[in-house]
Amino acid sequence: MAVLIRLLRAAVAAVLAAAAGIFLAVAWKMLAYPHEVVISEGAVGLAVRSILDGVGTYDPVRWTQPPFVIVHYTPLYYWVTGLLQRAGDFGSMFLAGRLISTLCTLGTALLAGGLAHRLTGRAWAAITASCLWLSFLFVPFWGTSQRVDGLAILLEGAGLLVLFRAREQGRTGWGALPWFWAAWATKQVMVVGLLAAVASLWRKDRKACLRFGAVGLGVLLALFGIAVAATGGAFWKATVLGTVSDRADTPWVVFTNAERFFGSPWNMLLLLLGAAAVWWRKAPALLGWYLGLGLLAAIATDANLPRFFPPMLAMAICVPALLQGTLADRRLHAALLAALALTGVAHTVYEMRPLIRERIRTLTPHNQRATVFPSLVAQHSAKDGEVLAQDVGMLLSANRKVVMADPLVFSILRGNHAWEPTVLVAGIEQERYDAVILNRPIESIDDREWTTLWIAPARPALTAHYRLAETATIDQQWTFLEPTRYVYVPRGR
Repeated sequence: MAVLIRLLRAAVAAVLAAAAGIFLAVAWKMLAYPHEVVISEGAVGLAVRSILDGVGTYDPVRWTQPPFVIVHYTPLYYWVTGLLQRAGDFGSMFLAGRLISTLCTLGTALLAGGLAHRLTGRAWAAITASCLWLSFLFVPFWGTSQRVDGLAILLEGAGLLVLFRAREQGRTGWGALPWFWAAWATKQVMVVGLLAAVASLWRKDRKACLRFGAVGLGVLLALFGIAVAATGGAFWKATVLGTVSDRADTPWVVFTNAERFFGSPWNMLLLLLGAAAVWWRKAPALLGWYLGLGLLAAIATDANLPRFFPPMLAMAICVPALLQGTLADRRLHAALLAALALTGVAHTVYEMRPLIRERIRTLTPHNQRATVFPSLVAQHSAKDGEVLAQDVGMLLSANRKVVMADPLVFSILRGNHAWEPTVLVAGIEQERYDAVILNRPIESIDDREWTTLWIAPARPALTAHYRLAETATIDQQWTFLEPTRYVYVPRGR
């Protein structure tokens, strides 16, 4: 049995080392790549640039005139990225934001290791927790992108560590609150750590629970109210009406997003083991609340994939604690290691293939996405011309002026009746745009598909004033990227 356990430990170590290696390889490729990879990276970069140019973070001008650059999360990540962008001339709209996200994701791995070490006192548990965090498909995918998620989970993880140390000493953990508030200031749905901190106090000290909850949640509500009042309601429009919509967050969309998480055997194994660690009291109730509330919050907020970061962080911490707690039962310990080894190998070899293909093998300066689509834009527009397009990254790669910076967010706004594309319709009627480039033919665009709500009211004007000039299709697969572009040009040209 001892030999078997040693072999299984070596197998698990190999799986975790491979996971860490994949993350580092993806991070390196992302930092070196000068174009958009994940949809919305360009929009975030344009928002950061607009702040550096002096446009107020929630200035109403963002809704009234091109390039319609919106900050639809709470602002901390944009401000931090702007400071880094101002400090160094990176020559890229993406490098500063990706660097912050990557460092924060690695910092979260260290926090996971620190929490696991405090639970077990073992260095191997700390390393295991760090690598487990990096092993999830969503972590290298989103945690290396120019998005708010990496900074948000780092701040929440720091709050958990401060809270855990305080609870070990019998204190309430007031010092964790600034970290939880900062996490919310980075991403408005990042409140799972605070809620878990409040809930985990209920059985121990209800008066302390009520005080802690009143202060923690009260300050968040106060900050939210101040932000709404100070911006004349623009903060509400950006962070609420620009994020959640019954048109975008239908049950089918939520189910499809959740299926990506719950359909992974690796995720499900770690979820079961994490829950078992809490159930058998190998991990504290705080992490159990963080895991459970994290799953509920992710599903309640449309199951968008980065919103599973909190439960994944909880699982990464709990699993090493469970392994440590089963050392006395050698058969059970071996069974757990075998399950991790077998599922981990399948996860690395099969589940991670799309990530490896897209972020390591295909992510070269000469891939089709970086050459075919930008060339299409350049062919049909002047250097100083305006191009209206669903694919913002394509315009940025072609060095063309962006008219609509974030079509997906403005589709959500229109679905909430918070914005109408009046200016865009007028521009189409005046044939002001050199080209209108869409991801599908104009005939198929209507109000039933939420992602194109930003352009749907312009369909009659586009049909009357523009004609289809060319289509182009790439055969490389990219996550969330439709492979065909339809180029419409003014009928008189």
